[in-house]
Amino acid sequence: MDRRDPPRHAEPMGPVSPVFAGRTAELAALRAAHDRARAGGAAAVLVAAEAGGGKTRLVEEFTRDVRALTGCCLDLGAASLPYAPFSAILRRLGRDAVTALMPAAALPELARLMPALSAAAPPPDDGTGQMRLFEHVLALAERLGAREPAVLVVEDAHWADGSTRDLLSFLLRNPPRPGVLLVVTFRPEEPSARALFAEAARLPHVVRLDLPPLTAAEVADQVRGILGAADHATVRDVHARGGGNPLFVETLAAHPGERLPGTLRDLLTARADRLPADARAVLRAASAAGDRVGHDLLAAVTGRPDDELSEALRPAVEHGLLIAGGDGYAFRHALIREAVHGALLPGERAALHRRYAETIERTPALSDAPSGALAVHWEGCGDRTKALAAAWRAAEERWAATAYAEQLALLERVLALWDDVPDAAELTGTTRPRLLEAAAETAAAVGDPARGLPLVQQALDGTDPARSPDRTARLLALRATLRGFQGHGGELDDLREAVRLAGSPPDRVRALAHLASRLLVHGEMDEGERLGREALALAGAIEPAPPTGGLRFIVAAAAARDGDGDPAELERLRSEPEGLGLWVRVRVLNTLAHGRLNTGRPAEALALAAEGLAMAEDAGLAHSAGVAPAVNQVEALYRLGRWDEAAEVLARWLDRHRGPALRLQMMIWRTALLAARGAGPAPDPEALAVPLDGGPPQTALPLAQMIIEWRLAEEDRPAARAAAGAVLRHPRLTVQPCFLWPLLEAAARAGGPLLPEIAGLAARTPAATPVAAAHRAAVTALTGGPADWDAVVGTWERLDMPYPLAQALFDAACADLERGERPAAAARLERAAGIAARLGATPLARRISERARRAGLAGPAGGPLTARESEVVRLLARGRSNREIAEELVISPKTASVHVSNILAKLGVGSRGEAAAAARDRGLA
Repeated sequence: MDRRDPPRHAEPMGPVSPVFAGRTAELAALRAAHDRARAGGAAAVLVAAEAGGGKTRLVEEFTRDVRALTGCCLDLGAASLPYAPFSAILRRLGRDAVTALMPAAALPELARLMPALSAAAPPPDDGTGQMRLFEHVLALAERLGAREPAVLVVEDAHWADGSTRDLLSFLLRNPPRPGVLLVVTFRPEEPSARALFAEAARLPHVVRLDLPPLTAAEVADQVRGILGAADHATVRDVHARGGGNPLFVETLAAHPGERLPGTLRDLLTARADRLPADARAVLRAASAAGDRVGHDLLAAVTGRPDDELSEALRPAVEHGLLIAGGDGYAFRHALIREAVHGALLPGERAALHRRYAETIERTPALSDAPSGALAVHWEGCGDRTKALAAAWRAAEERWAATAYAEQLALLERVLALWDDVPDAAELTGTTRPRLLEAAAETAAAVGDPARGLPLVQQALDGTDPARSPDRTARLLALRATLRGFQGHGGELDDLREAVRLAGSPPDRVRALAHLASRLLVHGEMDEGERLGREALALAGAIEPAPPTGGLRFIVAAAAARDGDGDPAELERLRSEPEGLGLWVRVRVLNTLAHGRLNTGRPAEALALAAEGLAMAEDAGLAHSAGVAPAVNQVEALYRLGRWDEAAEVLARWLDRHRGPALRLQMMIWRTALLAARGAGPAPDPEALAVPLDGGPPQTALPLAQMIIEWRLAEEDRPAARAAAGAVLRHPRLTVQPCFLWPLLEAAARAGGPLLPEIAGLAARTPAATPVAAAHRAAVTALTGGPADWDAVVGTWERLDMPYPLAQALFDAACADLERGERPAAAARLERAAGIAARLGATPLARRISERARRAGLAGPAGGPLTARESEVVRLLARGRSNREIAEELVISPKTASVHVSNILAKLGVGSRGEAAAAARDRGLA
């Protein structure tokens, strides 16, 4: 190795994930820029991210399939060599390639970068030497690109010396062409890089990509690649502490259980250690305040006048450790603060926390949340009594502000301090059992059973049911709520026992209402309505009368019967929401949306779900009250054929989810999209592992239906029949016909020995809505009974549901062919193919095409190709793959796949080879 070409990277800090997580849009932008360069256009990309933000990994992923030459700037200060990245690029290109591309007169000039190029001394510099060198580098890049498209990568340009920055600026302003893409990575927080790249980003051919933190789902993918698995608790911890920084994720995942790995601390504190002494001192003081500190508070704690404090902080801001904004300062990354704070000696740390506590106690206005801040600082200096009292006050404030997650953390802090404070009960005015119950209630409000269940179990363990039956009943009901988030089968047992124990009328009303509500979830409408009415009658005899909005909703929802019954009372509750409370109002809207879906009005359902979801999000309860509206929103979009929107909503919710209940419901519809499209993320293993013969029918039956449809799309009929056989053993299979009917149709399509059982179930199950009637007719036909496909087609036409309409048209066409009615079959197949093509329903389009070909029909879609399809079919006829088609037409491979599927359907063929032949025969190629 040349002595001026040191190793590009130091020893890695942790295991690199084999999974490239996220960055889909950024990778697409790089590829689009590369396509522009290959076409002769000017193109350059600036990739910006903080240390460890994934710049190098993104570039490596992009250059995996392209020719790339990379040079890296090195943080060597005065020891840095000028033009180091370009010297590296020339060495990687090789002496022979450079001498073949450039005239002999240029070689002595370029030998400044690569001495092996020429033994001749470069000409004396008359003041134009640098510009000549720049021109030779530009010419070399252009000749290289003219011979073969190339990507020039300059990494870590924030460490570039002045000369290298000048050369970069020259190349950005005079982009080499054709066929050359310049990619530059840098950290935007470094002052040396800021001006150059802010100016370069304004050039019309330059694209700047600022890499955002990874989402929770992307962190899960990265952790799974490192560890082989990614449990929710680990992902949540790594995502929260690492802030979505890929390097931090790798390091944290590789050191589970450690507060902060030493290697990571070294990385984070290196820049802080280079600050002047005054800057280090105030940075350490700021670290004791948390991720952000107000200017006035920091001034009071440090005892520095405003001007002196500002000057001391300026280097920390300029070096990207702090961000100045508003009336204070924030650490650029939470782990930076953790590292700086962790480097304090114990005495320094305690003294700082005491100064903060005393300052805030004297002047509470200096803190945005004085009670919470005092809890942290008193504990930080070891005064647990004052810390407990402050945390309790802060928890009460958070409850008043409906800040439940923060309240839970504060209550957990109080519990942790309780045993060390002898007069804790006097200070808080409560007992430890009641504190446990309050914390568990808050965990339920947040939707966090993992934290809530241990709390409520501790409370139950300390309660005697014989002496405290009403309290035991309340705790059992609370445990049932938390178990419900996990789909735990014991929740109804807990609630029935709570009803048995509850003696006082108010406690009994609450227990009855809770059990009735959950019975509705499990499909037991009759019992739920009966118990709801019992609770309403009992509540009417209590003085003062308790709120009854929730009970009225339970009775109204039971009467609506998933759309099979009377929704009038629900509509009245919607129009008269006074006194109902947020949860009840959201449930009213969601139950109405559910009924609209089951009666074939998905557009109305979508509006109702959006209204309920917005209401939940406004209250900060999206992960609890918002779960059901979000699921109905996805289902409505799916029913309407707006699959791209449904996929976007799914991705957004799966990224931000907390509880397993939401994830399972969303996975049902992700599986539905996969089955319908034939492409997309594979079903979550957690969803596939859920037993289909138990749990609430509203979960088990749709999940089984979508698994059956997915297996059929994969042409795995035995697996589809196995799923059908499992769910048909469900003990509450028939209690909610709205979920049973689509399941029966999916199971009937799987065929096999279960068909007689399916036919019997269809004969016994009521079909009170047009949707149910259409499914019944389809099931009857698919199980060998009389077929009335015209009625099925007509129903889906009236309800404007495109996917079931296309399926019914296909089934009707197959029935036509069996009767020898070929013209009718051809017309139906053509129409079905058009709908399938528009939706991107690839498996259905393939079945339509295959059936038409077997029947010897001219072609089911027959219509003209679109302009884009004409472009695709010409490339298809030349043997191009989907990826090659995508690259040539500057579209995604997924879009190319959809176009190819549509072309197969329109040409009435079943394979790419047949499509190519048909295109040539018809003059389309």
